[in-house]
Amino acid sequence: MNLNSTNRKYTRIIIIGGAFICFAYLAYMVTTHEVLAFDTVIRQWAYGFRNPVLNAFFITITYLGNWQTITAIGLILLLVKQTRRDIGLPFAAVSLSSTLLYKIVKSIFARPRPELSVRIIEQGGFSFPSGHSMNGLVCFGILIYLIRRYCKNKKTADILTVLLSVLIIAIGCSRVYVGVHFPTDILAGWSLGAAYLCISIIILEKLRGERNAL
Repeated sequence: MNLNSTNRKYTRIIIIGGAFICFAYLAYMVTTHEVLAFDTVIRQWAYGFRNPVLNAFFITITYLGNWQTITAIGLILLLVKQTRRDIGLPFAAVSLSSTLLYKIVKSIFARPRPELSVRIIEQGGFSFPSGHSMNGLVCFGILIYLIRRYCKNKKTADILTVLLSVLIIAIGCSRVYVGVHFPTDILAGWSLGAAYLCISIIILEKLRGERNAL
């Protein structure tokens, strides 16, 4: 194991620890306070920007984090022979397991969503953590990792990295704007997602090392 590999490993471990601490703090605050002042202030600020143009924009963005979009991307990557093994299979495995994890965590906390009067889209289920935010970070984050590892054109990889990074942030913000999540749901989704993404990368690199050793 070289120095760069060791540094990456320890960096990921630090991110995992910090992300779990952040998630635990948010979970504590949510379970001990019915309404958080932070949530109220950010929501009112976000709702103040609503207009027909932004509504259409953020509704489109939020749908990009739906399971249908993630599934479509996974199917395309699996169907294309050139991306099937190195990108499609890891993407599908990480995406499915991430979805299962956030659904379990949601059922544990069972936080109700914001009131119906502030929503501009229909959305069922529980609120904490945001599944779109977590899955967006995990799925598009692992896609960034895989693209940067296997894409031979560095300029293309850099452009896709920026676009996907902006999309991750935009999806999370959109969930507050459309009124189906509290800001703390988004932060919790990103925190849990960051931890799970780093764990997934560590596992993938371990499996890749073992495969190459065969």
